[in-house]
Amino acid sequence: MADPNSPLRQLFDKLFPNTRDVQASYRQGQPRLLVEGGTANPGTLGAAFDYATRFALDILYDAPLARAPFLDEPDALSNIDAVIMAAQIAQLIGDRTTVFRASWALGLLTEVYRVGLLPGSPLRGLIDAGRMHAQDLLESAPPDALDQLTKMDAIARERLLPHLRHPLELGPTFDGSALCSADADVIADGLLLDLKTALGGKVRGPGGRADYLKASHLRQLIGYLLLDRSDAYGIDRVGIYSARFGHLVIWPVADVLEMLAGRPVDLDDVREQTWRVLGGDSNSK
Repeated sequence: MADPNSPLRQLFDKLFPNTRDVQASYRQGQPRLLVEGGTANPGTLGAAFDYATRFALDILYDAPLARAPFLDEPDALSNIDAVIMAAQIAQLIGDRTTVFRASWALGLLTEVYRVGLLPGSPLRGLIDAGRMHAQDLLESAPPDALDQLTKMDAIARERLLPHLRHPLELGPTFDGSALCSADADVIADGLLLDLKTALGGKVRGPGGRADYLKASHLRQLIGYLLLDRSDAYGIDRVGIYSARFGHLVIWPVADVLEMLAGRPVDLDDVREQTWRVLGGDSNSK
């Protein structure tokens, strides 16, 4: 989706040219910034908020993507499992600070799955020193990250969690994930939801920031919807939650697709087109 020359992006641009209409719909609430930024790595912070939310929703969540790069390394995997267990126990007893510490570590580990072990990763120092132990991982979260996570978590408990009903799918993948690596944040009772921790754009006025929906985030969200070729999750709504603003926007699937396309859309048909563009066999089910 990020590459404007890719077949998938070209299909999206052809079918759904009216991204600005949905972006305007998103901005209508004009929320104000509630959690300022800081010094913590924003990418890792976003992953950590995602993990902390998942543990709040399911105490037994086992963070498969954080474990994935280390399945052939028993010692590392044992320590990662200990971090996951620490998060689960902490969630059980209401120790959210330890949940945040574990979530930060799991966010770092998930970055290895997505982009590899980069030179600047805090994990590299631990690995090179032979210290990628559970306690070292739990102590890797900087104070600023814990402070931001604490604030965003408190807001999410009021403005997000009450809207998420069972059945829940955390980190779901789709039929099309076999052709195009993709996993979403959460599906809750038919609601496909993306979690964001961005600061928004700079503006004059109170807070100095305005929440807005990037076209890339919108394409990503709709992309997940289209990858669910078999309608395995029964997705009937899509939404974005902006954690720093406590801003939750939800659209019925039919409405958002019609807004994007400028006409009614046959979801089954566009899912099939997406499948074929990705190289899927149209005869397979």
